[in-house]
Amino acid sequence: MFCTFKRIIRNGALVTVIGLLAACSQKAETLKLSVTQFGTATETAFDGYDAAFSAQFAPFPKSADAQRDEFVRNMAAFTGPVTPSNIETLLDPDAVKISPTVRDQWTATLRDLRNQYQQFVAIFDNIEAGSALGTSAVTQSGPILEKLRTQLATITSDFARNPPTYLTRRSTLIAELNTFRKNDSNDPEARDLEYQIWWQRWQGLLAEEQAMQSKTLRAFLTATKLGDKLQGQIDNYARLDVASLIGAVEQGITLADQINKLSPQELVSQGKGLLETATQ
Repeated sequence: MFCTFKRIIRNGALVTVIGLLAACSQKAETLKLSVTQFGTATETAFDGYDAAFSAQFAPFPKSADAQRDEFVRNMAAFTGPVTPSNIETLLDPDAVKISPTVRDQWTATLRDLRNQYQQFVAIFDNIEAGSALGTSAVTQSGPILEKLRTQLATITSDFARNPPTYLTRRSTLIAELNTFRKNDSNDPEARDLEYQIWWQRWQGLLAEEQAMQSKTLRAFLTATKLGDKLQGQIDNYARLDVASLIGAVEQGITLADQINKLSPQELVSQGKGLLETATQ
């Protein structure tokens, strides 16, 4: 009878332990959803960051026919030997070539940034669901996330204050404007028309710049805000239950949707103010 009773107690304790482990496993897996949200958002932000950097030096797009015609004109006017160093200029003289050193430095910097966030996400990929070591790893990840959040806030704030522009395209339009001014053969009405057309193209370029800046800033704001929410989950992980963590994932989705609805001016305003709240 006593042995049977002990067996019942042991079985009951085992069921309780299994239940606790299952609950811990659920918590860990649910937290990983928020971590994945944050990781995906940072990847999107850095993709936009890279595209914005490259766009600064991109010329106005040209059709294949326009590219061919320009190449033919360039070759007709060019009297020197064609070499590997000048063929790209002959093909597209408007394109500003980025220095290989500058490009390599940028690539290395961006790769290092990506790696930091990927390594943070990997902490949770390697956590053994439900284990005491897993809970400890979650706690230890808190200070790492704090540093990443400060870094994100710095990048985002700097982007909001000093956004990249289409440098090459601006230079092309400015050169065209100077050409108009030097052309004495145009009558006043023709010149006024050229100025009006130029002004419209300039405004169109500014609109494209703002769209690029807003898209990138939106991605960084989303990543930063999701990082803020994740910090709260990690810092309070021991006290949170599965329902609270699921609610946090849903809040992350709502947050991203709200940021998507911000105007360009609101994006800039929030971006500039991030450093003040990054470590709060």
